[in-house]
Amino acid sequence: MSIVHVTEKELHAKLEKCFAGERVLVEHDGNRFSARIQHVGFVGVKVIPETDLKHSHGEPGDVEGITVPYKDIYEVEIKGVVYSRLQD
Repeated sequence: MSIVHVTEKELHAKLEKCFAGERVLVEHDGNRFSARIQHVGFVGVKVIPETDLKHSHGEPGDVEGITVPYKDIYEVEIKGVVYSRLQD
């Protein structure tokens, strides 16, 4: 897996083209966690934290995601490439 460092603007452009299921790294309310995209919207991205998915035993679509603003997303993984705005 390769990592490509991008600016916040470049990362947002990648996010706008994402499909459901892509992995993202989110920092929201002081917590950093991995999540999967549920829906990309105009003002933010609706994500499902991976811990919620791991512990879900219901039917597909039963887990409700949370909407986070674009600025709260630090990485997105697309086809094995991680686009990151985190500095080493």
